Amino acid sequence: MVTGAFVASCGYSPLYAPATTGAALTPVQVGSVAMAHTEIQPGQRLVAQEVRQKLLQAYPATEGTQLVVTIVEDTTTLALERTATIRRAQITLTGTLHLTDDTGKTLLQLPLTSTAAYNVENNPFSTESGKNFARQVAARNLAESVIRRVALWQRTRLRD
Repeated sequence: MVTGAFVASCGYSPLYAPATTGAALTPVQVGSVAMAHTEIQPGQRLVAQEVRQKLLQAYPATEGTQLVVTIVEDTTTLALERTATIRRAQITLTGTLHLTDDTGKTLLQLPLTSTAAYNVENNPFSTESGKNFARQVAARNLAESVIRRVALWQRTRLRD
């Protein structure tokens, strides 16, 4: 009880708390979510679908500020053996978040990054399975980062 009084008196408010000023949050409509380059590997299309599904859960509006996300995937090596055999790798997803209003004016544009590591096994099936799971984890984390940044943008817009 004392903690709640302290937090309330310090001027901070939770990011997802309802607005107290009576102003409404700007509705957000999910536009396109796509990979920036042509599909190189089979799981890349699933990345865009995973991110889009999560964004649609957070922003089900059919009109309002347009949200577009463009995703680039990169794979890097994390660990090598002395024989130059890769043992651990990492998938990095960089998503460019782009918010525009009805007139096409850019309201927010910034890159967000998400990473997930996986093991490179002697068995190709195990490696692909690990890579697909890492890709899925990175996609979920990227979607959550987009949701947090849009929520922060909405909250700061209420205060303006």
